[in-house]
Amino acid sequence: MADKKITALTALTDTGKDSAQDLLHIIDFSASPVNKKITVANLFSRADTNISSIGAVTFEVAPTTAISGLKVSVPNVTPASGAETTVVVNENANEFVDFRVETNNSTQAIFVDSSDDSGAGNVNYVKINGDSAAVDFEVYSDTGILIHTDAPDHSVGIGTATPSASFMLDVAADATTGGSIQSAGWLSFSSNDTRAEAGAIAVDEPVTFLTNTSGASALTIADGTNGQIKILVATNIAGGSMTFTNQSNVQLPNGGTILTFDNTGDSATLMFVNSKWHMIAGSAGVST
Repeated sequence: MADKKITALTALTDTGKDSAQDLLHIIDFSASPVNKKITVANLFSRADTNISSIGAVTFEVAPTTAISGLKVSVPNVTPASGAETTVVVNENANEFVDFRVETNNSTQAIFVDSSDDSGAGNVNYVKINGDSAAVDFEVYSDTGILIHTDAPDHSVGIGTATPSASFMLDVAADATTGGSIQSAGWLSFSSNDTRAEAGAIAVDEPVTFLTNTSGASALTIADGTNGQIKILVATNIAGGSMTFTNQSNVQLPNGGTILTFDNTGDSATLMFVNSKWHMIAGSAGVST
């Protein structure tokens, strides 16, 4: 081939190149300057140097032109409204392009699953600690911790980074007002059990319904957790009363020693404080 200037050579387009075979001229300075060849693929397989791109530019990694995995779009040298610089993952909303951040303990510290979960109504998931590893998640306000999810203790703290392992949710008091929870709607205890006839009242349910159809029945209750509330409601007293009698961990008003449910509709609200269940409200009878 006759000598030609580089400017006189036929141009190779971006779609016409074969990265594994097309060659570039390179001078190897590893020992002494030597002219060598290198494929485009080998040139870019390792670029051990700082790389920067300044100005309006788009950088994209994608399996095809129709499926974008990661895209950095810089439409204007001066970011402005309508010309924002953006980093986009899965711009074409493909169901098989996920996003994952790993840590020392987790392969799914942050995991965006683009595929539909048909069993949950065709939803996508954004997961924190998606593989249930030892990874906590925290959100801060300008005064400190706002939300803390604790992986080892399986609990959530609001306003505290050390939620109690005894509760699913631990809400701290506001530093100024002392308030913890304000609800604009009604609250519901969605879990309850039934104590039929004599026996022990469950302390791991917030509400217990009392039913009795076979004569007087004696009730007992084990210790709870300090500050715990327990609600008892008689839903069917047809065969005789149900009674706590002289139970050492039940503190009744006015020195009472007997708490009696002898009518359907009787109730008692108890709070566990200082190793005793204190009756703080209710219509059940108190006597000595």
